[in-house]
Amino acid sequence: MIFDGHSDIFIDVTIKRLLGETQVFKNHHLTRLRKGGIEGGCFVIWIDPPYDKEPAKRLAQILKATKEEMAECKEAVLVHNIAEIEAAQKAEKFFILLGIEGLSGIGEDVDQIHMLYDFGARHAMLTWNEQNPLATGVQGDPTRGVTELGKKAIRILQKKRMIVDVSHLNERSFWDVMDMTEGPVLASHSNAKALAPAARNLSDEQLFAIRDTKGLVGLNSFNLFVSQDLKNQNVDNLVKHASYIADKIGVEHLGFGFDFFEFLSTDSMKSYSDQETSFTIGLEDCSKVPELLIKMRAAGFTDKDLEMISGGNWLNLISRVIG
Repeated sequence: MIFDGHSDIFIDVTIKRLLGETQVFKNHHLTRLRKGGIEGGCFVIWIDPPYDKEPAKRLAQILKATKEEMAECKEAVLVHNIAEIEAAQKAEKFFILLGIEGLSGIGEDVDQIHMLYDFGARHAMLTWNEQNPLATGVQGDPTRGVTELGKKAIRILQKKRMIVDVSHLNERSFWDVMDMTEGPVLASHSNAKALAPAARNLSDEQLFAIRDTKGLVGLNSFNLFVSQDLKNQNVDNLVKHASYIADKIGVEHLGFGFDFFEFLSTDSMKSYSDQETSFTIGLEDCSKVPELLIKMRAAGFTDKDLEMISGGNWLNLISRVIG
């Protein structure tokens, strides 16, 4: 079983449904996912540029599109806990844990977290790259961290037993979260800063802090987080990140958070670099994941290691935080 801990497919669903399409997941994504052996994932609600200028409006659009898509989709199901994941697996349905990639869409109204939970969300980040009323993303003021309102939001997330994700926070906000969280912390799609100095990658100190919460780091295939050098943005170097993180904090704290992006426009890429692609060579989309596993096995990961990284560690985290 392979679980992708970070997917933007619901943004593609929203874009295409607004243009009049239906059955977007089935028609555009399911075949590739099945070819890649992916049985489930955390699909996020992300306020995508240029719509981040009106985040509340975009949030409403994504929620509506997601609700309508899932109502007509027979091949996939939203899940809210481990029991529902097991039921979906038994029924051979693709299972989706709903996440929130940044809470800019709620503005200063943290009570909307309850609405998002009731909609089905079981995971959340305070920010995407932006600075918002709750916290500061990697492109915000480096001296600014989590606000008092953001701390209130964290308390709500933890009371609701939602997974707290730190992947997009700047360092100040990361450590603010660490100072107040109780229980496991997730970095769903970040690699090792020692190997690629991208702002969203994790320092050794951050890796150790996540380990100490008994949390999880999701390996990210977005090319800029594999290497800042175009010629080194390949699957072999992604495997090096996997080995580095596993050696530093233990294979039990490593999962996948691929962040496949090839099906979306390049607008968001422009916020990172002038590159026109987002994929790692050799892992161009989710259908290529089995080839990554072959490379990881050749690098020394055992079958048991790969079972844990591919899905076991994610299910363990979901079980411990959500139930």
